[in-house]
Amino acid sequence: MDPRQSTKRISTRTILIAAALLLVAAAFTGYAMGWWRPGAKAVGPVRITAQPAAIWIETSDTGQSLNFDFVVENQGSVPLGIDSIDLVAVDAAGKPVLRRFIDSNGFAPSIETVPGRVVAPGGKILVFNPFHSFRPDAELHRLTYKFSLSIPQEAPETQASVTVEPRVYTPKTPLSLPVRGKLLVHDGHDYYAHHRRLNTEHPAARELGITRNFMRYSLDLNPTNDAFEPFRGNGAKNEDWFAWNQPLFATGDGTVADAFDEEPDNVRGGVNHFDPRSVKSKPMKFYGNYLVIDHGNGEFSLFGHLQKGSLAVKVGDRVTRGQPVARIGSSGSSNNPHVHYELRTGKDLNAEGLPAVFRDFNRHLGSKVVLVPASAVDTGDLLEAR
Repeated sequence: MDPRQSTKRISTRTILIAAALLLVAAAFTGYAMGWWRPGAKAVGPVRITAQPAAIWIETSDTGQSLNFDFVVENQGSVPLGIDSIDLVAVDAAGKPVLRRFIDSNGFAPSIETVPGRVVAPGGKILVFNPFHSFRPDAELHRLTYKFSLSIPQEAPETQASVTVEPRVYTPKTPLSLPVRGKLLVHDGHDYYAHHRRLNTEHPAARELGITRNFMRYSLDLNPTNDAFEPFRGNGAKNEDWFAWNQPLFATGDGTVADAFDEEPDNVRGGVNHFDPRSVKSKPMKFYGNYLVIDHGNGEFSLFGHLQKGSLAVKVGDRVTRGQPVARIGSSGSSNNPHVHYELRTGKDLNAEGLPAVFRDFNRHLGSKVVLVPASAVDTGDLLEAR
């Protein structure tokens, strides 16, 4: 029997599985299949939660993306391992749109793409959502993610599920790219990007008091030359990077909510002034020199790693889209000159990231150049701001 076929669909965001019911079901299956043995440990209740609470569909001219994760909590007294994850998506009429799964089948099982899959008794882990990218025409009305878990090397097995209803994020602020000319999205927020993979259950994150992924939709942008190369030669010096000292422009209209530009820039091939311990007492040190613009509608633009002394605006100033506001540097947690940009719900690390949609830019695809009226951008994109 395929255990996925016997999974009970539960349409709540957070579910608890009663240990007694699981044990009875597992005992019956184990007896029928012949692998149940006296003394086998019982699987305890499991709690699965989607994170963050608001789940947005990020749309672009290339497809749709879902940027959320799962917190898996083992409320039992024995360790549990994740054996498979199954996704079923349906449209508004309840008709299936797609089904995907990762499991333990084969010599290099797809479930191995999920690291640290064993949850200790009473423990929690964060699982990055393995099903994140979709066709542009897929209707993602309701998605049910089913987890199969078991005691490592033992039986019985249990299932748990969480259902989400994501919505397309409709931006409130007309945004433009914050740099001019050709640029590379060196690191965005795709599944492999470090911005995306902020594990809020990691001991280091907990020590710093990080409970939300404020940079969930962040972009590291590098101005380039005409060949989309980010630096000259081997990039040994700050000055070798085309980003260094380049002007930054307000992405949208608003008011300066926070700003700082007294942090020294890190020297490429020399001294790095960033001390990770400083983030614990001053969380915004992460960005070095920074600027936050309040767009007045629940959306905030943050620019990080600015050049020391380069701010052209101050807190309380009104700014307009396209206005020069600072210059690109390499301060804070930066190892090369670039600008870190993120759209978010607030001005500090308690904010959640938001999908940013930029207007009127060119996307370079080899010999083909596509004019894009409005779209999100992500890792590896070769763009030209107009």
